[in-house]
Amino acid sequence: MQIMTEKKERQIRNLIDWVRLVLIISFLLWMGILSASAQSVEERIERLEKLMESYEKQQIGKLEIHGIVRGKYEYQPEMDASRFEVRNARLSAEGQLTGRAAYKVEIDLCDESAIKMKDAWVRLLPTSNLSVTIGQQRMPFSIDAHRNPSAQFFANRSFIAKQVGDMRDVGMQMAYHIATGEKRIASLQAGLFNGSNLDNQKTAWFTSPSYSAKLLLYPLRNITLCGSVQHQMIAEREAKYTSVDAGAFYSSGKLHLEVEYLRKHYGDDAFDDCNAVDVMGSYRQKIGNKKAFLNALSYLLRYDYMDDHSSGKKGFDSEGKHLIITDAERHRLTGGLTLSVNNDRFPTDLRINYEKYWYPHGGQPKESEQDKLVVELMVRF
Repeated sequence: MQIMTEKKERQIRNLIDWVRLVLIISFLLWMGILSASAQSVEERIERLEKLMESYEKQQIGKLEIHGIVRGKYEYQPEMDASRFEVRNARLSAEGQLTGRAAYKVEIDLCDESAIKMKDAWVRLLPTSNLSVTIGQQRMPFSIDAHRNPSAQFFANRSFIAKQVGDMRDVGMQMAYHIATGEKRIASLQAGLFNGSNLDNQKTAWFTSPSYSAKLLLYPLRNITLCGSVQHQMIAEREAKYTSVDAGAFYSSGKLHLEVEYLRKHYGDDAFDDCNAVDVMGSYRQKIGNKKAFLNALSYLLRYDYMDDHSSGKKGFDSEGKHLIITDAERHRLTGGLTLSVNNDRFPTDLRINYEKYWYPHGGQPKESEQDKLVVELMVRF
């Protein structure tokens, strides 16, 4: 009887040991399956990410939508008057086609209360260093005149950017970049244009085209040198001018210093040569933390000057030989602050500028070109 009892106990212990072994093996297999499954998921995610990157690089018809809205308040002490204005409400659509072509269409729904087409071009990209663009575009010229409103430092543009050097036209432009590795050495942009300044494109036949060229040099880190030339027809193609421009700027992220000089020569002595100067500086200081409403404060100062100038839009005087003046000689000093809102997806700036004007020869200033306080709120997306 005792022998039978001991035998049953051994059988029970053996059974328990086998059950334990089966449970341990089952647990290890389960852990192995989970591990293999997790590894498979990670590999699949990594593979999917690589496929998406490859797809984005080769994607056909990728579209990007951008825009900028600028609302302003201005107060003029001499007039003791104020006004509100929507200076820009721009929308643009742009993208690349298989890495060999690109396009852009940009329209301003409120450019001084008017709807204006700004850019409409297509671009070929034969190599990574070369591009060929045809359509309506800003002529390659100057530093400040070539800036989009989203890249401006002040609420109002310099005289070079607004009156003397700003020019868009329809034509063909080529750009070539020289680089060693990731370091860019120089960039050359040059183009031929109708010379009609966007007006009457259907009848803008020319025998002598307008042209524009711009050379950028990068001799040292954060330093850019710029030289450019422009030849354009104005006054309904009855007059012409040739402008040369030279400038340089230093930009380190926090500090930006810039100087630019332009000389505009009118053909057939249609108007006296016009000189313009722009000197500015900006210092950007980080403030607050990631949760703060503001993340940066910029201090800005600018001096700019221009001689008597004619855009050609008023035509000729009674003798038909000399262009009518459109902008009187003036000096201006602008100081200001820019408060940057903590918003990475939709950069937002609040600009507070004060502009002081001097008219050395008693020219008749326009209402918008007198001493004034300017407060601007700008949003980019």
